Amino acid sequence: MNSCSTFLITKFSLETMKTPFLLLFLLFMTSACFREQPTQVDGSLNLSLYVKFEDRFLNSIPVTIKTYDYNSISFSGVTDSCGAVSFENIPWAEYLITIKSSTIVPSALDSNVLDTVTVIASTLITPTETSINENTIIDTICTIASGAQPGLKINEIYSAGPPNRSFYFYDQFIELYNSSEDTVYLDGMVICRMWHMLESVTYIFQFPGEPLIGREYPVPPETFVVIAQDAIDHTNIPNLPLPESVDLSHADWEFRNSADYGDPDNPDVPNLDNIEVGYSRDFMIALTMDVVLIADGSDLDYLDGMDIESVIDCVEYASFATHTKDIEKELDRGFGGVGLTKYSGQSLERVAAGFDSNNSSVDFEIIDHPTPGYQHE
Repeated sequence: MNSCSTFLITKFSLETMKTPFLLLFLLFMTSACFREQPTQVDGSLNLSLYVKFEDRFLNSIPVTIKTYDYNSISFSGVTDSCGAVSFENIPWAEYLITIKSSTIVPSALDSNVLDTVTVIASTLITPTETSINENTIIDTICTIASGAQPGLKINEIYSAGPPNRSFYFYDQFIELYNSSEDTVYLDGMVICRMWHMLESVTYIFQFPGEPLIGREYPVPPETFVVIAQDAIDHTNIPNLPLPESVDLSHADWEFRNSADYGDPDNPDVPNLDNIEVGYSRDFMIALTMDVVLIADGSDLDYLDGMDIESVIDCVEYASFATHTKDIEKELDRGFGGVGLTKYSGQSLERVAAGFDSNNSSVDFEIIDHPTPGYQHE
């Protein structure tokens, strides 16, 4: 307890508040004891920032800096032709740097084609003792494509099927990964197979629970979630030896269509159920070319497509390099899986767990065998 508070308590006990004037005096003294933000600037600072996306510096990008050290002061500027923006003689303080802007960059698929990308960044810059003496900070702010920030990611897509001559691919699975520092909740989320852009939903299956507000199905940070087409041991199917398949009997979730009475259902694994009226098959994706999307469940009117604001992550894959995009570049600038072979046992996984630049051409690689629930080495 500080000396000001001790004085007030003692005064209150001795005088026992005999008059209203004493009460007013106490209120006045109490308000004077609250800590206030400084109003006098402790020095000035020159801040020079270079804004970068991938391997290029960006011009004409709005940059906002804000400090809460002096009752909230903000400054704005725009990068020049060299990708630089300067703030001169600003109060010496810690600043939050925020960037969100559209820019034009060469396509990830063809450098002769230009793409429009929304880039974002948010970082703190704190002056040090060296900064005080030199009065200048020069730093580079690396932006990322919108959608590439940490969170729930589609980490692996196993679609090709195991080596076999029976056209068996029912061991497919999708793996999620929480790359953020916070627990996320699967309640009410949907997983979709898309056909052509966001306007065309092929399949839509939903986790149980209330979208956005449900807290029944947590995914802690750095946790994998395996969602099996059929949660069985695919290496142990009677009369169909598939030694190079996978055991999914311990998957975290299973796709289930209540209208498909022949769809296997593991009672020990919770289900995502189909919500598309009239659809009576399981969640199956194409072996070498498709689009998989996970959304927050706020938009369930799938007949007119999916609202882009509801999309959490989206991955497109195709086995041939001349593939034409089937989803908006804002969701995935490229596509993974070039060279993926049917019935090969190959799988498509991020190069590192949760790694995301919003470009599946660089985010994913083909691995020789699926890794449900863990990252390949």
